[in-house]
Amino acid sequence: MNWTNWKELPSPEQCRGIEAPNGAGIYQLRNKKTDELVLFGISVTCRKRMKSLYPKPYGTGTRNNSGKREYVLNNWQNIQYRTLSTSDRDEAKRIEDEIKQKDNHIFNT
Repeated sequence: MNWTNWKELPSPEQCRGIEAPNGAGIYQLRNKKTDELVLFGISVTCRKRMKSLYPKPYGTGTRNNSGKREYVLNNWQNIQYRTLSTSDRDEAKRIEDEIKQKDNHIFNT
């Protein structure tokens, strides 16, 4: 697997500038201050999905998990992210399942 290097999460006002695959992929967030893995996710349009990490009015989409969104909003200065481009959603889902089995993220869903 060829994950990108860890990148700083943009401010809420700049969240549309997230650098991620426009196609299928997986993302992972970590808190650099606490050295904890925060969350992960997949999408057929990874970049679009990552824009929903922030709550409205900053983020986009209809992500139905206010706990994750509030955590990201309250800690964005310490959050880094990385992404992995995949050939399709099925490959992303397989990798997501492997990550989930490790049970080592704050939000392990």
